[in-house]
Amino acid sequence: MKNKIKLILTTAILVMVASFANAGKFDQAATNILSTNNANPGPGIASTPNSSVTLDFSLQTGEFWDAIDDPDNVTAMCFTGGSITGIEWDVTLESVGASWLSEATMQFTDSSGSADPNAINLNVGVADSAPGTMTYNSSGIVDFTDNLLPDVVAAGDGILQIQFFESFDDNADAVDSMFTSGTVGIHGIDLVPVACPYAAAVLAPPVPVPANNWITLALLMLALMFFSRKLIKQ
Repeated sequence: MKNKIKLILTTAILVMVASFANAGKFDQAATNILSTNNANPGPGIASTPNSSVTLDFSLQTGEFWDAIDDPDNVTAMCFTGGSITGIEWDVTLESVGASWLSEATMQFTDSSGSADPNAINLNVGVADSAPGTMTYNSSGIVDFTDNLLPDVVAAGDGILQIQFFESFDDNADAVDSMFTSGTVGIHGIDLVPVACPYAAAVLAPPVPVPANNWITLALLMLALMFFSRKLIKQ
């Protein structure tokens, strides 16, 4: 009987300790990896991306410091362009101290920053309400409009920017978590990289042969005929 009472008391103490450790953390209500500042964004414009920029965190760690718009936060303009239409990621996220992995947030906006109603927030570790180190992979491009989210459209200045922040700040004026390696790919319209610690490359789809380029088409046909004859002779 005494052993049972000890077991019950020990369990109760552990539950109380866990409750105190997590007190005040109410930012984990989100269930989606991607969200928007606009409460009812509706479907965006179905557009086809023609370029992408890769952010490489093996070149420079991506640090998440304080709550949104805190002056300590990293705000980067790694590319310009028309709009962001989708994101993909394969990154390792490491938290510091009591900070949870789910609190690290990348926000993609136009030049107005967090005031952009169509800002897109990326929480790769949204399901992990605990400290630690984890690797996250999107398994391909997550298109905004496919998920009833709007594209992030640049204003007339062509500026598209990223803010790294914490949805709950555990370490005031210090780093709460960081991307220690991996990449985030941003896909969109007319994206061009600019000087940035993370921007590693810009990719564009291959340029198709114009339909009215008769010389190119004729050369391709001749080459096809030549190789066809060689195969027949063999």
